[in-house]
Amino acid sequence: MAGISSDYVYEIWNKIKKTRPLVHCITNIVTVNDCANILLAAGASPTMAHHPLEAAEVTEGCRALVCNAGATESADAMERAGKRAHELGHPIVLDPVGAAGSTLRRTLCRNLMASIHPDCIRGNYTEIRALALNRKTGSGVDALEEGGSAEHTLEEIKEMVCALARQQGCLVAASGAIDVLSDGKQIITVDRGSEMMTKVTGTGCMSSALLGAFLAVDHSLESAAAMCTVMGICGERAEQKTREAGGGTGTFHIQLLDAVSLF
Repeated sequence: MAGISSDYVYEIWNKIKKTRPLVHCITNIVTVNDCANILLAAGASPTMAHHPLEAAEVTEGCRALVCNAGATESADAMERAGKRAHELGHPIVLDPVGAAGSTLRRTLCRNLMASIHPDCIRGNYTEIRALALNRKTGSGVDALEEGGSAEHTLEEIKEMVCALARQQGCLVAASGAIDVLSDGKQIITVDRGSEMMTKVTGTGCMSSALLGAFLAVDHSLESAAAMCTVMGICGERAEQKTREAGGGTGTFHIQLLDAVSLF
């Protein structure tokens, strides 16, 4: 199944604008500002409560929780908030940032998968492979090139995404040149985006934060795919505006936020 209808994408987008869901993000220091700003640009509301003594209480008043493995120092807060969000039935997004190259982060993710039961795991190809295979599959937080790698084709990525979704009983979204999403049964691919998105830090974290807002208004595989579609289209528009302005990655960064706010 490739993509979803534009009518559905705009339907979900308008629901976010209308209901302004409050999304609790426990994310890393590199991207916390961008995650907050992209939620505001989408019409949602962000809150960033990282202290373990308030995380569960804060998440009670939110409609979704996003846990980012880049915030290793906030593991306790993620677990406390995650358990409370799970009790309340709030959608939980787990972003396994850097799990491909760090045993600490991979272990953190595996522990959270077991204790808070995320509703969606969203990462790049290498991060999803790392969780599916439970081993190191790359370095840093870089995604693979189109098609996965010489070892893993796009079809094999689809199989891994689907297998991880079945294993964890949740949605899985793997971002790359072509985004691959699965609920363990069906697979949706989204072929949108700009290569410049890989030149600005935090676009993956921003996607995970935005995914929290999408799942807050419609907890479904289609909603996750709608988020990928919006981010991809906004990346394309931002690149076009950047080229027209003769700008570089700094311009693209701002244009991406503008594109989301004007979508």
